[in-house]
Amino acid sequence: MSETNLAEVQVVIDPSDVDSEGFVTIWNVAAKSADGDTNLTRQVASKLMGFLCKHRCPFVVASPSDMKYLDEWYERDNSILFDWKPENDRIDVMSQHAHVPAVSLPGFLETKKFKITTNYSPKRDLRIEWFTNDWCVG
Repeated sequence: MSETNLAEVQVVIDPSDVDSEGFVTIWNVAAKSADGDTNLTRQVASKLMGFLCKHRCPFVVASPSDMKYLDEWYERDNSILFDWKPENDRIDVMSQHAHVPAVSLPGFLETKKFKITTNYSPKRDLRIEWFTNDWCVG
């Protein structure tokens, strides 16, 4: 997908992807925004995850079992936290386990000035900080 095509992507939240508690996964937001195109979904998920991390988004939630799964993966292979390139399936895993309030995400993206074409690549220590200290378990 060219950068020009990526620039045309609008972040969209499908109401049918929102769970009963009002949360949606970053993966589902990316998939809806990419109109189901898997390669583009990975690009959008990568951009969103990098942006949310870089801005220390405080309302990312994962279930206890999801956090255990991610922690165990990290112990085996720490690239789960550091390699969120679109061509890597680790972005799939992280974004499928990152839930955000559907009503809060658009405002956060707007307030912090998210741009789909910008490269958001948080440093390793920021990724660890965000994941271990800012993600909520619930």
